[in-house]
Amino acid sequence: PREAYVEMIDALAAEYDVATAEDDDYGAVDLDVLDTYIGSYNSGDSDIQWSACLDFFNINQAEYQKREALASRPGSGERKRVPMKKLPGMTVGLFDYQLMGVFNLLRFILNDVPGGLLCDEQGLGKTQEMYGIIALVHNLRRCKAEVKAAWKKTAPAGKKNAPLPSKHNLAGSVARTCPLDERYGFRCYCYNELTRELADRLPEGPNVLVVPERSAASTLRDAKAKLDTKVFKIRGCFSGVEKDDKLAAGDISALRATITATQGGDDGPVLQLQAAGAGRGDYIIITDPVQVNHRNTPFAFALKAAKSAETPDKKSAFVVPGMVLADEYHEHACREDSATLPWLEQLKELCLDSQLSAPLAYFVSGTPLDDTIADLRSPLALLEQAAWGDETHALHCASSAAVDDLIGTFKEVTIRQNLGEVVERSEIADCRRRLDRVLKQVMVRRLGTDKFQGRNLTDIGPLKVNIVDHQLPAAALADLQALAERTSQSAARNAATCDMTLPEAIRCGYTQHDLYKLRVASTFPGIARHPEPPFAFNDAEASAMLAAAGGEAARTPYFPHVPGWAAGSPKLATITRTIATMLADNSPVPGAATTAKKYCIFTPLGAEALLIQCYLQHLPTLLYEGQPAGARRAALEGFLNATTRAAPNVLVASLAAAGTGLNLQAARYATLTGPAWTKRANQQAYYRIHRVGQRVPTRLQLLLARWNPAERMILAGYRGAANRVRDGEEDTWWEVANRWCVDAEEGENREDGIVERHQ
Repeated sequence: PREAYVEMIDALAAEYDVATAEDDDYGAVDLDVLDTYIGSYNSGDSDIQWSACLDFFNINQAEYQKREALASRPGSGERKRVPMKKLPGMTVGLFDYQLMGVFNLLRFILNDVPGGLLCDEQGLGKTQEMYGIIALVHNLRRCKAEVKAAWKKTAPAGKKNAPLPSKHNLAGSVARTCPLDERYGFRCYCYNELTRELADRLPEGPNVLVVPERSAASTLRDAKAKLDTKVFKIRGCFSGVEKDDKLAAGDISALRATITATQGGDDGPVLQLQAAGAGRGDYIIITDPVQVNHRNTPFAFALKAAKSAETPDKKSAFVVPGMVLADEYHEHACREDSATLPWLEQLKELCLDSQLSAPLAYFVSGTPLDDTIADLRSPLALLEQAAWGDETHALHCASSAAVDDLIGTFKEVTIRQNLGEVVERSEIADCRRRLDRVLKQVMVRRLGTDKFQGRNLTDIGPLKVNIVDHQLPAAALADLQALAERTSQSAARNAATCDMTLPEAIRCGYTQHDLYKLRVASTFPGIARHPEPPFAFNDAEASAMLAAAGGEAARTPYFPHVPGWAAGSPKLATITRTIATMLADNSPVPGAATTAKKYCIFTPLGAEALLIQCYLQHLPTLLYEGQPAGARRAALEGFLNATTRAAPNVLVASLAAAGTGLNLQAARYATLTGPAWTKRANQQAYYRIHRVGQRVPTRLQLLLARWNPAERMILAGYRGAANRVRDGEEDTWWEVANRWCVDAEEGENREDGIVERHQ
């Protein structure tokens, strides 16, 4: 019975104590550490910027505020944010901050940036903004074409049935409005200078939306729901697309551009691109990173160009976009089989060689940087223009040479931090300023805690985390000390083969695998008492076990050992108590018919996730780790759709599996069983729960075991003092002891205190 199980855990944990502290803003920036955290850019919140946006879209602010008042509760005094503008071609409206984002993104083109980076935090509606960009660009092209056509028309003198005078203002005339402003959703091309500047810089061609393979089908359905299918022809070009939605031969014929290879000099054939005719911007083609350069798709111009080169003067047809939007672009760069970035590079080169405008390129991701700012290198290179090379140009700081120098500086400073050197704050600030100068020119990014026009974008508030440091039962200290000494000897041997000191090798990743067993022992201390069988506890081992067991944790070789490994574990006792608290939580959930809550357990290592799943076999839990994509998807759907306490309401996953890309705001409780190598990885896990759409206050935990040398090394890295051995501390470097927890509990103010300052 569950009650007896909880009592048993409490009895086993009676020998230890915990020290707790609450970090009210775990997501804040630490000015003493250089990392990849970035704030907001081009939010457009100033009165001048917002007024310019309202004027361009011809919006009456008073009418908008009246609609807000009608949507708000009578007498509440609050202003409820409502969609502000429905652009022609969209079936849904954009909120004020989303409209501002679309406006700022497109205006980058006026500063020689043919696209940009849209990096709003998860849950703020980046997909809506992508549709907004597509609709705005289409309407700008349409407006320009119709005005140009109207200006060419003349009424022949003395003839009956002559064409009626155009409703547009005459060419060269000065006006403040046009009767057709509402037709386009912005001030008309016939009189507005900004509209002309934007429309005249837009390349022609269809819109291509490149999304992760897993979300191609859902994106197609979403686009058809939020965009007017009478205005846009929405097609799919990915595996499994339904016949009615597939990009057909007739579509390709209407969109095709041609490559002609002619005899050149010693450098071989010269490729010449001839773009498709104007008026094809109503096509939206949804594809994935694998398909964009597959030989059987209409985008594979590199293969067609090679074929044309073999037979000079022969034309080959393919689709050349006018605009490309790469969703979750950080994934495109990570996948070896992704052709998105090479495809865009080849397309840009071919367009420039043919004296044509390269397509607009927008890179979309809520996680623009992972572990290094080098993640920006490829997108910036694709956006780079020849004018950026001029030292007086505003974008010179984003040129390839300048970005490479910044990446080098960032790498050098972070390595020095990782090796234990304390870097001066002025040097860190200089790196941040250089990065700021680049991102201000190319990125739109808003955070969930930001405000726009005096109101919070969301109600989630700062990231509040309860940090719990656990003492180890005294009886287990000797076994863990022996494991720590074996680990130190193995790590030292491996560091010597790399000609590095042990602290350097650990932080640079060469010997991190030596720490796996010691790290897992933080949660399963009995591993030290039962060293056999010799498991490695790495992700590959856990995945292989799960695959051989058909995804059933109880059939893996770990399972028979778990009761012994888990005995007397302080962290598992905390997890069990949290589950009991979650099950007893009867507080209402706004908008839900049930009071049942959900709980996510995140682990730094994949093997630890599997071990916890084995440990919780008596409860209805789901493992999101190591299975095929279909099994993971089924596990996630089962967790999100659970509506009772008897249903699986506990999800176990590693940070690698769930660190990004999952929307888990259906859960209220979350525990990270130990610190990841970077604090940013910890934050990303919590942001799966603490995000837009969360309807109740979250309960987030970070479990520490400072008696464990591996965890102390990781936590030191958060301060930019990774693995630095101070004078007199050599003997305690690999010491297993509870004194860190005791010091924190007694309130001693030391650098190793419970609440590390923020990364």
